[in-house]
Amino acid sequence: MELNALIKKIESVDSYAREFLKKFEIKQEKGKFLFIAPGEDYREWLETIVNTFLEEEVRKLIEVKEKEEKKKVEIKDFLNPKYTLENFIVGEGNRLAYEVVKEALENLGSLYNPIFIYGSVGTGKTHLLQAAGNEAKKRGYRVIYSSADDFAQAMVEHLKKGTINEFRNMYKSVDLLLLDDVQFLSGKERTQIEFFHIFNTLYLLEKQIILASDRHPQKLDGVSDRLVSRFEGGILVEIELDNKTRFKIIKEKLKEFNLELRKEVIDYLLENTKNVREIEGKIKLIKLKGFEGLERKERKERDKLMQIVEFVANYYAVKVEDILSDKRNKRTSEARKIAMYLCRKVCSASLIEIARAFKRKDHTTVIHAIRSVEEEKKKDRKFKHLVGFLEKQAFDKIC
Repeated sequence: MELNALIKKIESVDSYAREFLKKFEIKQEKGKFLFIAPGEDYREWLETIVNTFLEEEVRKLIEVKEKEEKKKVEIKDFLNPKYTLENFIVGEGNRLAYEVVKEALENLGSLYNPIFIYGSVGTGKTHLLQAAGNEAKKRGYRVIYSSADDFAQAMVEHLKKGTINEFRNMYKSVDLLLLDDVQFLSGKERTQIEFFHIFNTLYLLEKQIILASDRHPQKLDGVSDRLVSRFEGGILVEIELDNKTRFKIIKEKLKEFNLELRKEVIDYLLENTKNVREIEGKIKLIKLKGFEGLERKERKERDKLMQIVEFVANYYAVKVEDILSDKRNKRTSEARKIAMYLCRKVCSASLIEIARAFKRKDHTTVIHAIRSVEEEKKKDRKFKHLVGFLEKQAFDKIC
C-alpha cells in the first residue's frame, strides 16, 4: 500500500487527519509505516483510529510511536550562594570588571564575549565570577562554574569511565560558562583541546563565557596560540585592589566577623595586607587571638625570619643588608636564595611574608629562589648536603 492511500483511509475516519498528520514524522521501514507522534495526545489519537476503524491487514502496516525527548543534561553548577553582586565591594581598581560583567548579564552572549578578567591573587576575581553565576542562575539561566584544574580532573575521570560525551554535553548545554584560574590550563594539552571545542560550541551558540586568570592571555605560557587568540577575541579587563577599596573591604570584613572598627586595627590591616585573602586571614587570627595576640605572633614570626637571614649571612660571611638588597654578586645571590629557601622550609612562612621580610615588591622572586635551590639540589650533591646541613642547623638554633 502507498502512503497516500493509507493517509486517505485515515482521513475517511477523521476529516482533520491531514492537518494532524503534518505533526508526525513518517518513516517507511521493512514494509511498514512508522508514525512518530510529537506527544502523547497525538499518539493516542492515531492509535484509536488504527485499532478501532482500520482493517486488520492495514493495521499490520502501521506502527505508532511517541517521539523520545532528549534527556535533559544534569548540571552541577558549583556555585557558592555567599558570593553576590550586592556584596561585591566596588572601587576604582575593579569598577570596569564589575560593570562589564553586569552589562553582559543583561545580554548574555551577545554584548561582550568572551570576558577575560585578569589580576593578581586575592583581588576578587572568584567573587565576581561566582556572583555573575548566582545572578544568572536566579534569572533562570543554566550556569556552570569551574576552576581550570577541576575542569581537567573531571575530564580525566570521565575519560576513565568512558563517559566523556556526558562531560561534553554538560558543558555545551549551559547559557553561562565561568572558568576560573585559567593559568592552570598551562601544559595540559589534552585538556586544552577539550576546552577549545567546548569554547567554540558555546561561542557559536552565542552563550556567554567569562574567564579569570592571574595574568594577561599573552603571558599564559604553555597555553596554545589558538586558545589565547580566543581569549583575546572578546574584552580583556584587568582587576586591581587599590587602597580605598581595600579600606572598604577591611571595614566590611571586620563587621562580618563582629569585630570593633578600631583605628589601630584598620591601620594595621592596611599596612600588612595586599589582597582579600590576606585580609580575611588576618581578621580570622584577630578574632581568634585578639589584635594584641596577632601583633605578638607576627612579631615573633618576623624575628624568626630575620634570625634565618642573620644565620645565613654569618655562614657566607656577607652583610645582612646585602642579602636584603639587590646586590647580584655570586656569593650574595646564593646566600639570599638559600635564606629565602630556609625561611620557607624551616619557618613555614608564606611566600608573601618572605617577600616582605626581604623587601621585595611581590613573591615571584621568592618562588624563583626556592625553585632554583630545589633544582640545584637535584644536580649537585655537594650543594644538596650543604643545604641539608644549613636546614638542620637553622631548625635546631631558631625553631
